Amino acid sequence: MKKDYLSPFLFLALMAVIGACNSVQTTTPTSLEDFREGFADPTGTARAKVYWWWLNGYTDRTRIKEELKAIKDAGLGGVDIFEIGFRPDGVVPAGPAFMSDSSLNEIAFAIREANQLGLEVGLNLSSSWNAGGSWVKPEHAAKTLYVSKTTVSGPSSGAITLPFPKIGNVDANGKPRLMAFQDNGRPVFSQEVAVLALPVKADPLDTTEIVDVTSYFDVEKDLLNWQAPAGNWEIHRYVCSNTGENLLLPSPNSHGPIIDHFDASATEAHFMHFIKGLKSKLGEDLSQSGLKNLYLASFEARTTIWTPTMQAEFKRLNGYEINKFLPLLFNPNAFTAAAAEEFNRGLRLTISELMINNHYRKGSEIANLHGLKLISESGGPGPPLHNVPVEAIKALGALDTPRGEFWINHARLDHSPDSIDLLMLVKEIAAASHIYEQKITELEAFTSFQNWREGPGDMKPIGDRAFCEGMNRAVIHGFTHNPPGMGAPGIVYYAGTHFNDKTTWWPKVKPFNDYLARISYILQETDFVADVLYYYGDKTPNFVTPKNTRFTAGSGYDYEIINTEILLRDITVKDGFLTLPYGARFKVLALDAIEADNKVVLAKIEALRKQGAIITDTRLANVSNALKAADIVPDFDYPDKQSERLDYMKPDHAVLDYIHHKKGNLDFYFIRNTRNEWITRNCRFRQENKSPELWDPVTGFTHQIPVFDQKSGQTEVPLTFAPYGSYLIVFNPAGQKAVYTALEDLNGTAKLAYEGGDIFLMDTASIRLQTTEGVENRTFSPARQTLAGPWQVAFTEEWGAPKAATFPELISWTESLEEGIKYYSGTATYEKTFTHTSGAEGTNRIYLDLGSVARVADAWLNGEPLGITWTPPYRYDVTAHLKPGENHLRIEVINTWANRIIGDLNSAAPYTNTNVKERATRELKWSEAPLLTSGLLGPVTLQTHPAITGKR
Repeated sequence: MKKDYLSPFLFLALMAVIGACNSVQTTTPTSLEDFREGFADPTGTARAKVYWWWLNGYTDRTRIKEELKAIKDAGLGGVDIFEIGFRPDGVVPAGPAFMSDSSLNEIAFAIREANQLGLEVGLNLSSSWNAGGSWVKPEHAAKTLYVSKTTVSGPSSGAITLPFPKIGNVDANGKPRLMAFQDNGRPVFSQEVAVLALPVKADPLDTTEIVDVTSYFDVEKDLLNWQAPAGNWEIHRYVCSNTGENLLLPSPNSHGPIIDHFDASATEAHFMHFIKGLKSKLGEDLSQSGLKNLYLASFEARTTIWTPTMQAEFKRLNGYEINKFLPLLFNPNAFTAAAAEEFNRGLRLTISELMINNHYRKGSEIANLHGLKLISESGGPGPPLHNVPVEAIKALGALDTPRGEFWINHARLDHSPDSIDLLMLVKEIAAASHIYEQKITELEAFTSFQNWREGPGDMKPIGDRAFCEGMNRAVIHGFTHNPPGMGAPGIVYYAGTHFNDKTTWWPKVKPFNDYLARISYILQETDFVADVLYYYGDKTPNFVTPKNTRFTAGSGYDYEIINTEILLRDITVKDGFLTLPYGARFKVLALDAIEADNKVVLAKIEALRKQGAIITDTRLANVSNALKAADIVPDFDYPDKQSERLDYMKPDHAVLDYIHHKKGNLDFYFIRNTRNEWITRNCRFRQENKSPELWDPVTGFTHQIPVFDQKSGQTEVPLTFAPYGSYLIVFNPAGQKAVYTALEDLNGTAKLAYEGGDIFLMDTASIRLQTTEGVENRTFSPARQTLAGPWQVAFTEEWGAPKAATFPELISWTESLEEGIKYYSGTATYEKTFTHTSGAEGTNRIYLDLGSVARVADAWLNGEPLGITWTPPYRYDVTAHLKPGENHLRIEVINTWANRIIGDLNSAAPYTNTNVKERATRELKWSEAPLLTSGLLGPVTLQTHPAITGKR
């Protein structure tokens, strides 16, 4: 007898209607039912955003409206407007200067349109990055230190002329300096810093030998009125002036200097330029507009840092004057190695504090005062990629929302023996978000140099890795604005997964965005759980490497990261646990390197030790031993990991990855399969007296798990993961008791699924079930019907393929002898009529399995929609849709733009148009890039899967 059953896809359609009426998450979930309802159709900040690239500042209002509607319909939550320049090849016209009146009109129009749709808007604070623009005055522009040197012999009694340092129109790399000069050739802005007299001698110097003669210098006349003692002296005149560094990739009419990121007055002037301009168009109360955030991209300035308050701040932080150490900035061998290191340590700390307090914290204060929030990638990526001079976690903690980034198939390694990926910047951001008590951990997501080669399923594995490192909101990089006449696939910013309404599979992308939102919702509304607290040391600058790389807590354990500020201010010991003010508790504190003379940090650690804290160094063996000594069993464990290596960058990594969150007495584990193969494991969770449920973020459905066993402080649950599959296992203290206490896979082929409280075997298997009443041995072999024979396939004619074709068997379009099909990009519709005679008996279910799909499919059976499938298994429950006798199947399959672009290389009349004409990837030109497998590959089968009832 068939049970009443609502298709997952009809359910999602219903939820979409409900969600349209409830666009904002208004309550904080507390009960399991609250979470279940929010998980089905998340709203608010759970929804991903996109970078909305405005290339060259060139926009069109009709397309702005169309694109915002497309973004809303695709299940996204907002945009960050990001103007940027594109090379002057004539493809993308130049728009108005950024933040000019015309530019502000377009920005305000977009914000108002987004607000009407309930979309959140952010605005990047420059045309490209770093912060800066044409409005930046010389006194607020980025600064560095220049020096002139004059040799004199003493004794001397006359005035010495000291030349102003030479500052040319180009920098040391031959790039033009964007700075203003007076008629006398000197910069418009300059500030005298110091004049030092150094004895001419072989290095190293001693500060006692240096004479600070600043007070003897007449700036107006360039004369030093100092009587030089006997000997040869080199007089250094140090002057602060602008670097002349331009924005990195501004639109053609928007060139300007970057600001002094270490000067609070420069930050204020820059922010207020934006706020005043925006208020002129949006009204005085920006909090009532659609604009919610200001955004600062990663800091990528390249010059030596100086700022007018450097001397005072250095003395405040380090207790001594900086002047006599200035020669080190130009000659690293000027002093002994020990003296140089002490000074450089103090200088690095000073620079970090200046940037955190005068740029990020000051910027947040200004934004908040005007009803906005500040988001930034203030934690890097750092050296050796970029000269980011901050203690990253503290810099991220100064924001309203910290942001990081991760890329697809583009590792940038640091060339150390363990080859850390500098562009998987997630764990650091999550730690800052947790310990500074921010709800959101944002990530610039899915950045790529693979033009139109990804589908949603290709994005999923790296996205799931980011979730397991702590991401809870994706900012997809990116959606490029396309004014009319740009063709298809249109114009794009050269980096990023091209994620806009010109993308072939865009009409089918909402289920992928729903997937991201469901996981984000759970991770935003719950609290991270870990056993180990990792103090990442007191060096500056300092950065966190990806999860389980240079530090790991060991297999089955996770860790939180703290910095010096949190260690000193917030950590206490309660009931034997290291505790943070918001309630997070940890059993072990692992210490990274600490400077020998950091008495404050060492005193705090000793105090924690006396209060009963378990403290060790970062060596894995010591951390593991400390956990074992404290009787802390793994939080998540399973047999046959295939590798004990935990770094998921490496090819021999472990099979499963996880992150654990908690709210009240509910526990949420997000688990991902790191392999492109089916995986079944008996997973053990450190949970007692709670029952497990499986929450599927692909469908939004939640399922009771009827088989689990509780012993020795752990709950064991058999789980199967599809290739790169992932889901949440939720533990509920008020749930159902286990029907079975164990399921043993006797021949290693079992693929389990849980649905409606039942267990389904998705492949041939022999299993042994354990109950309180005894043991049951069962063998299952699902019935299969292959839908063989020819398929009728229809193409969209304007992209080169014939209107229709017959495929005798399922093949990749790239294998076709017809060039129009071989190079086709877009949607093809497969149709077939087949006869089905047997139905599903009892609780058994019938699935339509499409086999392999490249890249996205949407299916209808007998005119009824089955839904969109974008990740393995490409499978539908068709129990309620099959009819006895003849049935009609229609499947739309969509690939990417890559093949059509490759096919157009030698075409007299190309079908595609884009500004990315040369490279398919960073490594390959379009002429070198292989065609991508496309279409419905099959085999397409109907499979009747037996159910093991989980009801008693």
